[in-house]
Amino acid sequence: MANAPKARASKAADNGANVIDTAADFAKEAMDAALAYPKFEVPEMVRSFAEQGLAQTREAYARVKSAAEEATDMLEGSMETNRKAVHDAQFKALEMAKANTDATFDLMRQMLTVTSASDAFQLQTAFARERFEAFVGYSKDMQDMMSKAGTEAGKPVKEMLDKSFGKMS
Repeated sequence: MANAPKARASKAADNGANVIDTAADFAKEAMDAALAYPKFEVPEMVRSFAEQGLAQTREAYARVKSAAEEATDMLEGSMETNRKAVHDAQFKALEMAKANTDATFDLMRQMLTVTSASDAFQLQTAFARERFEAFVGYSKDMQDMMSKAGTEAGKPVKEMLDKSFGKMS
């Protein structure tokens, strides 16, 4: 009989453990139910509008990205053309400066050999006329070169605008 109280105590402990397990399961299910989001289905029409909006946004992004890449390429081409034009203009200016310097040294050499003031005046007048004509020639060359550079630099922009307006039509 001494084992009977132990058996009853063991059985009571087992029943208590079952009650605790059942209570814990119930509490867990209650907590899950309380925290669960309500389940509802998005209507097909709303889903369709959302998908269309997403597709249109992707298409618009692709067009903007393409236009930005084209604009970048156009600017790079235009900047390269401008860089080349400035480079050519600098060399043309150096060429003009060298020619003026050479002409000035030639005048000074000739002035060392003159024997009268009228000869010196004549050399000076011829030098001034020659340098003025050279300056006019260089100016025309520079204007033509810059005009051509401006036209070349503007070509990509014009092509892009023509293409853009062509798409709008």
